[in-house]
Amino acid sequence: MARWRLTPDGEPFETHSSWFCFVRRDHDRALLKAFKPGSDEAPSARYLAVHRGSGTVRVLESDAAAILVERVFPGTRLTRLPADGRDDAACHIICDTIEKLQSSAVEISGWPGHDQHLAAFQRYPISPLTPEIVARAESLFRELDASQSGRVLLHGDLHHENILFDEARGWLAIDPKGEIGEIAYELAAPLRNPLDDPDQFMSPSQMDRRVSIYCERLKLDRKRVLGWCFVRTASAALWYAGRTPEPKREKAWPAATLTALELLERER
Repeated sequence: MARWRLTPDGEPFETHSSWFCFVRRDHDRALLKAFKPGSDEAPSARYLAVHRGSGTVRVLESDAAAILVERVFPGTRLTRLPADGRDDAACHIICDTIEKLQSSAVEISGWPGHDQHLAAFQRYPISPLTPEIVARAESLFRELDASQSGRVLLHGDLHHENILFDEARGWLAIDPKGEIGEIAYELAAPLRNPLDDPDQFMSPSQMDRRVSIYCERLKLDRKRVLGWCFVRTASAALWYAGRTPEPKREKAWPAATLTALELLERER
């Protein structure tokens, strides 16, 4: 706070990976995010910096321990649209955001791939994900990863809670992970969200509608979009099952895994 000449402008809060505080520097509003030990959020500063505000919040300061970004105002999350019955509009905003992020000419060397997610498949299966489903998910994960083409720098966690509305700049992405892969991979996160209203994506008809919009807008292959949704949602469900209980994820992600698998079977 002292080094970056910041004054508090709200109560601090925290997530599992970071501490946050709304601040001001002179008359400008900003958000300070300090990374907890072992957090996977540190690469976000580098990702945001290379995009220079194209579809993202802008970086004001950063170092290995923290990042200061412009404050999004009013900061309405994209979760609001599905809750108001505007899920199709939310899908198109996600596509718009992906197109903005990909409009930047970004060097992809030095960024991780998807290998870090494979460790989740070594955990014990959880209900209703049987050992057979987990084994199938791991096998398909490896197959999709090996057969990717057109690899680009991806946000890596582009779901509804990570897209906020700013009255001056429109919809902006926050909290990137930064991974190299194909665009179809990027749709796994929004297909299993928002967690506050899992019925928006749990039914095969709703997920199918979302996939149709994404594939038409972004010219993607349905099998690869559904495949990535199946394997990434399975790995996320397994990973979070061994952490502090989070009822929303424990209910929604296994259900979304089975929904994606059902739609994937229809494509055969």
